[in-house]
Amino acid sequence: MNQYPSISFDRVLMEGIQDMVFVMNVLPGPVFQYEFLNNTARNHTGIGEAAIGKSLDETLSVEMASSLNKEYRRAMDIGTSITYEDSFLSPNGERFYSETRITPLHNEAGICTHLAAIVKDVTIQKKAQEEVQTSSNLLFQNQQRYQSLFEYNLDAVLSIDLKGRILSKNLAVEKITGYTDKDLIGENFYKYVIPRDIPNAIKGFEHAVKRGAKESQLTIYDKSHNQMEIITKFTPIIMDGETTGIFAIFKDVTLQKQYEEKLKYIALHDPLTDLPNRRLFDARLDYAIEGLVDRQRQFAILMLDIDHFKGINDTMGHDAGDTVIKDFANKLSSCVRNSDVVARFGGDEFIILLELSSGIERTAISLATLIHHKVQEPTHVNGRQIKTTTSIGIAIASKKDITAKGILKQADIALYKAKENGRNTYYIAEKD
Repeated sequence: MNQYPSISFDRVLMEGIQDMVFVMNVLPGPVFQYEFLNNTARNHTGIGEAAIGKSLDETLSVEMASSLNKEYRRAMDIGTSITYEDSFLSPNGERFYSETRITPLHNEAGICTHLAAIVKDVTIQKKAQEEVQTSSNLLFQNQQRYQSLFEYNLDAVLSIDLKGRILSKNLAVEKITGYTDKDLIGENFYKYVIPRDIPNAIKGFEHAVKRGAKESQLTIYDKSHNQMEIITKFTPIIMDGETTGIFAIFKDVTLQKQYEEKLKYIALHDPLTDLPNRRLFDARLDYAIEGLVDRQRQFAILMLDIDHFKGINDTMGHDAGDTVIKDFANKLSSCVRNSDVVARFGGDEFIILLELSSGIERTAISLATLIHHKVQEPTHVNGRQIKTTTSIGIAIASKKDITAKGILKQADIALYKAKENGRNTYYIAEKD
């Protein structure tokens, strides 16, 4: 069952996000290859559809490609999201400043397969920061100007004393969290941080007091007691050379985190059936192979396709074929346990992974029998009933040194044998 909203996520990425979004495919080397960029990215950078499938080095200037390669490698090496600031020239030569968050996306084997980069245009904020830096003395002398910068900053800002008590807030705090002055002033800011993140909040605060600015990723409660993901910059307030308090400057990145999770989901699932795709299945298969020894678990592979599916496509069209494939996927899912893996390999080919401590062959045969009965229930397409059957090849992992390639080959050969035997049946591969 799809756990995400029905609105097209591609449409949201292309039209609904004002930040630039890039999804990079990670090839051996590593080489970073453009797989997706939204409309905002295309408009700001001048990089068009022709860049899809090309590497950074093939698309950008030597200087820009070198800089991005360095940051993408750093994100891969660290293994978690990184944030950095950079600048770039627009197609008309205007310089923009950006804040980029790069998130590595790993498969279940822990291998980084994609990088998602969300680039925020911070030109206005950057220029304001430069102005503050060059005019800091004047800023503190001019209370009205300081108050305007504080109150109307697009990011939420809290002024906190050295004991952690909130002294003041700007307008963005209420807009983002719902909290008013009455809710916050005099309260310890730790009160609003979820318990597991309080140590991280304290660490960031104390670092700012002793050694300077510190950025932390935290989860807080808003006024409705919903959780919000924020990036917080703890910045010391220094008067006459002494730290007298802390500014906590934060922005809501809840939606951005959801984007990242959705991008990760898309990378590992089939868009038509919402089942795991080949990449995710391969990771689970590797885990099952390790379990033969490490966890004393047996496993079996069932490879299936829809008998005479080409005839359905040819006579009724691809839309009807897609309906049959989705219904077939739902029927397979209804036959297996939550711990089993059902994946689509492409076209009308599917595969199932069973993992048990014992009785694996008997269970695989029982499942194949159940599937044969289930898939023969008619599929309804445009007022017509389509009855399908399936051929199933079964391979049992019987050797401790079995490889993923080897077990899949056995299942494929068994599927071919099932078809030779008249289809609508199963065939168990011969054990080596």
